[in-house]
Amino acid sequence: MTACLLSSAAGFEPRGLPLAVTRSALALAELTTLVFTADHDLFTYEPSLPGGMRCYGAHRLSLWCIAGSGPNGMLVSRMVAIAVLVVTASGYRPRWTCVPQWFVTWSLTTGMTLPNGGDEAALVTTMLLVPVLLGDTRAWHWARPRKALAPVWAGSSYAAWCAIRCQTAIIYLSAALSKLRTPQWRDGTALYSVLVDPDYGLPLAVRSSLSPITTSGAVVGALTWSVLGVELAIAVCALSRRGARRAAGWLAVALHGGIAAAMGLFSFGLTMVALVLSLRFDDRASPSAPVTGPARSRREAPPERCPPPGREPSRPRFRIHSPACGTTADKESRCPSTSDPWIH
Repeated sequence: MTACLLSSAAGFEPRGLPLAVTRSALALAELTTLVFTADHDLFTYEPSLPGGMRCYGAHRLSLWCIAGSGPNGMLVSRMVAIAVLVVTASGYRPRWTCVPQWFVTWSLTTGMTLPNGGDEAALVTTMLLVPVLLGDTRAWHWARPRKALAPVWAGSSYAAWCAIRCQTAIIYLSAALSKLRTPQWRDGTALYSVLVDPDYGLPLAVRSSLSPITTSGAVVGALTWSVLGVELAIAVCALSRRGARRAAGWLAVALHGGIAAAMGLFSFGLTMVALVLSLRFDDRASPSAPVTGPARSRREAPPERCPPPGREPSRPRFRIHSPACGTTADKESRCPSTSDPWIH
């Protein structure tokens, strides 16, 4: 068992397309939150939080708390965070942008008044990506790696990836089990309440056209139980073989794509899809497979040399043409005679 784990860790190669898409998706999810959400919605006034931000304890080190809650401080924090996330989403220098990405995600998640589950998942995932990316010397995370990871970085990447898989399994398992504690989810009517909710439900423009579906008990019940089934399936696939983890990615796209269409939770859905996609870091079929060195079209032959004096060539089936024999004046002293039968 230990030998198998050590072998898997030593040969682990996460620098493929799933890693690049995961990082860009996480950055885009936080970017949409910043671009399309006003400051007063991110940092809501509460009696215990006059400035709307949780700037106490270690939270004082967050970007928004350092810049301050004034208009200028809010603008500076937003501009710095957007710049970091744009560079991260582009894929430039993953080794140097992984820590700033985590810092911006941590600052936003711990500073805003009401973070959601997607923000918490993004915070933990970006933190676990740091040991994966610190050994990545590529200029862009979309590029093919030119050499294998050093053993220490391969080992740390493998450990972080195992933690991400466990985190994914725990998130979806707890989501499914917590729903089962609610009677509406057990009897198959919970999705109806969600779809017709005035704040988070279907848009009014499409709610009437979908009323035959939302008012059908059989359809609503099937959709309600399918949500629970998909969440349990993703939790199991997260700890399964590669083929099952690929299937988990498609299940996550279907689940969170439907949630985004129905409830408008785009950044949450993008974060969770990125999290499930990270289960495929070991996908060796990725087009970004490492290249250990430039390939040669042919093997370079060693330069021909004259045989030493007094030694006959072992195989008399070729003619020697060597410029190393010197000029005509001293050729006979260093090279065999042209009348030598071994040469012809």
